Amino acid sequence: MKPDLSIDMCGVEFKNPIVVASATPTKNADYMRRCVEAGAGGLVTKTISPEPLLKRYVSPRFTVLHKKSWPHVYSNYSCEFLATYNHKEWIEELKQGKRYCEEGKSVYIVSISGDSLENWAEMAKEMEAIGADMLELNFGCPHPRDIGYKSGQELGSDPDGAASVTEIVTNAVKIPVLIKLTPEAISPVNVALKVKEAGADGVTAINRFPALDIDLDTGRPLLHSTYAGVGGPWMRPITLKWISKIAREVQIPISATNGINTWKDALKCLMVGASTTQLCTALMYGRKQLGHIEDFLKGMEGYLADKGYSSIKEIRGLSLPQIITWDNADRESRAVAVPDNEKCNSCKLCINWCFYDAITYSPDENGKAKPVIDTSKCDCCGLCSALCPQDAITMKGPKPVYMGDFQ
Repeated sequence: MKPDLSIDMCGVEFKNPIVVASATPTKNADYMRRCVEAGAGGLVTKTISPEPLLKRYVSPRFTVLHKKSWPHVYSNYSCEFLATYNHKEWIEELKQGKRYCEEGKSVYIVSISGDSLENWAEMAKEMEAIGADMLELNFGCPHPRDIGYKSGQELGSDPDGAASVTEIVTNAVKIPVLIKLTPEAISPVNVALKVKEAGADGVTAINRFPALDIDLDTGRPLLHSTYAGVGGPWMRPITLKWISKIAREVQIPISATNGINTWKDALKCLMVGASTTQLCTALMYGRKQLGHIEDFLKGMEGYLADKGYSSIKEIRGLSLPQIITWDNADRESRAVAVPDNEKCNSCKLCINWCFYDAITYSPDENGKAKPVIDTSKCDCCGLCSALCPQDAITMKGPKPVYMGDFQ
């Protein structure tokens, strides 16, 4: 029997925790249909906004930083804005998207962004009326600025402003309301606390960073010559940090987003307290577009089966009690570096990574140079083990060592 991937968030049952984020893959009803057919447990529609500038895209609007590391640890650097349709057209797309989600038993989450308290409430009521299962308030978009009112990350960086909008929206509708948080806030935990007090049912953590990169020949900023959004697989540790802190300190349902590039990343988000995981960059920058959703589901099912879990609910929050405070970290146990001569290809790079002069090379019985580690000099830092291209150095000590799988 396959493990059960269904999970509850804010009283809404998801058939699986994979949700397509509010972005290009949910840009119209046709793509919403494709998300459902690909197996997504839910989707978040492209954000609807009354701001005309957010409907007008620049060209080009996508690029990639650290391309040599694609598709593993690259940066999604882009400036795509919100839904491009006029209000009437988008409502029709949303209604059709709802029908597709009902047919495929996928949760339908509509994303909105207002320009006044009254407008936020009006939009929320309208989205509830067309059948949204949940709302996501976009307080995290890295782009809006200089438009005369707080929107996106600027609103999300203001705990009191975020709370005001949350309160008026949650009072206007009966369906669950999620708040999409920005990493630009002084502390997303504080914003999460504020919006919870104001009535939010859950949060989405965490959006991309506003950022800047430059064309070296001219000094001109890339793409549209102003700040853009940056995210990608490298953000996973940051996302895990904020999810864990929000889960422990705010105790509110969380939908994880950003840095989720593989099914392993998705599971890690659940282990630190998330209920669902939202995908965007993995789908847009990947090799298989929406086909990656199937990879996520199969990977998660395989992991649960191998570990003997019958339900994905069993791993949710697994890591939280294992996170200790900094002052309680084990400072007594020492794990030393141990070379594996069978794996070693004698590249000698490890000598350059040792700042304690503990590594030398001597010929083995076949005359090949192999590393010798002086344990009296070894500082037990782990750098040589982490960087070895052949994984030929292992840290061993009296207790288990956790350095990751280097994937």
